[in-house]
Amino acid sequence: MKLKPNRFLVVFLWLVLVCESPLVWAESLKGPEKVELLKYVVIEDSVKVALGGLIGDHKRGEQIVQTSEGQCTLCHSIPGFTGQVGNLGPKLHGVGSRYSVSQIRLRIINESLVNPQTIMPAFYKADGLVGVDPVWQGKPILNAQQIEDVVAYLSNLK
Repeated sequence: MKLKPNRFLVVFLWLVLVCESPLVWAESLKGPEKVELLKYVVIEDSVKVALGGLIGDHKRGEQIVQTSEGQCTLCHSIPGFTGQVGNLGPKLHGVGSRYSVSQIRLRIINESLVNPQTIMPAFYKADGLVGVDPVWQGKPILNAQQIEDVVAYLSNLK
C-alpha cells in the first residue's frame, strides 16, 4: 500500500522549515491594514493648514517627485530632471508662481476635488479607490509627511 502525503502537513512542514514560522506566512495573508488619514479642511480650492501641522522638507520633496516614490515624472516635466518624462500633465516649471502653497497642497492630496475630470491620482486618499492592487487597498500613495515634503518642493519652483 502506497502512502499519500497529507498536503496540508507537507505545506505546514515546508513553512516551518523554510519560512521559519507559519505565523509569519499567515500574517502576510491578512493583507494591508487600513491607514488612518489625518483630517484636513478644504476651503475653496485649497487646504490652508499643513497635514498634521507637519513641516515639509523641500529636498526630500524633490527626491519624492523625481523618483518612483511619487511617480510624478510619468506625467510631468520637472525642472532639473534629466530622465524620461511624460506629457499627460502640465509642466511643473514655475508651479510655485502659479499656485499658492495651500492650492498645491490640495492638488497633491486630491486633484479631483478641484477638477473632477482629472486623470491625476489622489495621493492622500485610501477609500473608494477602484482597480487598486490589493497591496495598496486602504493606503494612500503618499503619507502626510511625504505630501508636505512634495508641497515644500513644488512651492519653491518659481
